[in-house]
Amino acid sequence: MKIFNKIKEFLSGVRFEMKKVNWPSWEELKSSTGVVLIFSVVITIFIALVDFGVANVVRKLIEWL
Repeated sequence: MKIFNKIKEFLSGVRFEMKKVNWPSWEELKSSTGVVLIFSVVITIFIALVDFGVANVVRKLIEWL
């Protein structure tokens, strides 16, 4: 029974803390999502270009040897 009291106390604390959360508005959420998506695409393109460049350099080194 002691474990159930601890679980109940934990969930009560979670409920109390969740009431303090400042949830974003729908507009803020859409804006933040857009920023994350654009940043993800930019980083993906950058990593792809670097990978392509490094792969070409390694390929040239292997051919040279």
